[in-house]
Amino acid sequence: MKKLVLIFTGILTFIACKKTEALNSSVYSEVQLTLVDKNGVNVLNSNLTIADLDLYYVSSSGEKILQNNGNLDLPKNMEITSDGQDKKLRLFANLKVENNEYAESILNVKGYDHITIKVKVQKNGRSLGYSDLFVNGNNIPVELRSKPIKIQLKY
Repeated sequence: MKKLVLIFTGILTFIACKKTEALNSSVYSEVQLTLVDKNGVNVLNSNLTIADLDLYYVSSSGEKILQNNGNLDLPKNMEITSDGQDKKLRLFANLKVENNEYAESILNVKGYDHITIKVKVQKNGRSLGYSDLFVNGNNIPVELRSKPIKIQLKY
């Protein structure tokens, strides 16, 4: 009798489970930077590596949270890439705020002052991205975002 109850419970559980399809969503938070020293030399081409860079997301309470997630393809939420001539830094800005609010990221570059990145988060259905971009307090127009933004590093 116990076996019959277990079989019946198993069948009901199987029937009650619904198969759901994964929801399609779109997330865009990429920011591309070229980091140059006081002489205009791209430091990513020579002496800086990903180990010299730390990206922090700033929480709504002001806490800096280091981005280093070992289970991701890009654990630091950034990577150094090359277009054949120059290297650039691709990073993924913080989007963890409500719609139309500003989220902040801080990039620490070993030996230099940090770089602040603020984005105005835009949520539209299942799409998530940003509209306004500020790097070190400077507004970056939309037409300049398709290429790496040149940042002069300061000591």
